[in-house]
Amino acid sequence: MLVTEKCLTSDKLLVAQVELNFLNRSVLFLGKSITTTGLEFNLLALLMVDAGSLISREVIAQRIFQRKLGSCDKSINSHLSNLRKKLLTISSRPVIKTVKGQGYIFLTS
Repeated sequence: MLVTEKCLTSDKLLVAQVELNFLNRSVLFLGKSITTTGLEFNLLALLMVDAGSLISREVIAQRIFQRKLGSCDKSINSHLSNLRKKLLTISSRPVIKTVKGQGYIFLTS
C-alpha cells in the first residue's frame, strides 16, 4: 500500500503507516504499538478519517470534547503535544501538521 493511500475497513483505519484498530482501540505506527489515552485515540481517529484535510480547533472541541472552544483553551494543544511525542518515539517523521490559527492536518505522506 502506498503511503498516500487511506484504507478504512469496519474495524481498522490505515493512513501513512499509522493503523488504528477500532475494536481494541490500539494504535500501530510503522508496525510498533503506541499506548494512547482514550481521548488521544479519538483525536487521532478524527484527524486520520479526514487525512490531508484541515480540521479546525473548533471542530476538535465539538467532536472530541463535546464543548465550544474557549478563547484561552489550551487543552487541544496539550493533547496533541502528548500524541506527537508518542508518535515521535517511533519515527522522526511528523504526521500531524499545525496550521497556525486554523487547525491541524494529518499528513498523508
